[in-house]
Amino acid sequence: MIPPLPPRLSSRPFPPYAFVPGMHPHPVSGVGGHRYQCDEDAGMQNPSSFPHLHYLAIDLLNHGYYWESHEAWETIWKAAEPTTMRAAFVKGLIKLAAAGVKARQGSSTGVRRHSERAAALFAECDRDATFCSRDEFGITTGQLSQAALQLAANAEQIIDTTECPVRRVLPFVIAPDFAPPVATS
Repeated sequence: MIPPLPPRLSSRPFPPYAFVPGMHPHPVSGVGGHRYQCDEDAGMQNPSSFPHLHYLAIDLLNHGYYWESHEAWETIWKAAEPTTMRAAFVKGLIKLAAAGVKARQGSSTGVRRHSERAAALFAECDRDATFCSRDEFGITTGQLSQAALQLAANAEQIIDTTECPVRRVLPFVIAPDFAPPVATS
């Protein structure tokens, strides 16, 4: 069952479709892609924009834009020190988004693999007493780990290859425990 949507955290408009490989034009490199020959994300590379980018990624994931949320979190992940728990946590979020893409592509094996890896990354973060995902990201690793394990266990049930602009398939939403500083893009 798909849960109701929480309030939006960002004001940036959503793309006209959620990219699913083989179903839609690639957003960046495909002619007709929603970001083709566009540098709208140029300002998002600045670390001061990362909280807003995180909120945008949550909105994108919650609304079924799994590839787009993956891309937003990947920007944050690339800027993190690779061996930190911050990087592991964001990589777990990326894996959850990738599981959504795999569900739309019809790959229960992909859903399971990405979800299990996400759960392992969140468990790794949870074991590190120096890292508190709630303080930085507003989300606990325990909640995400549980969602990832449930997703892996029910991978076949969330598969949906219906050709449509956007389809929510993940049976959870992410709702941070604190409000964003300013709801912006």
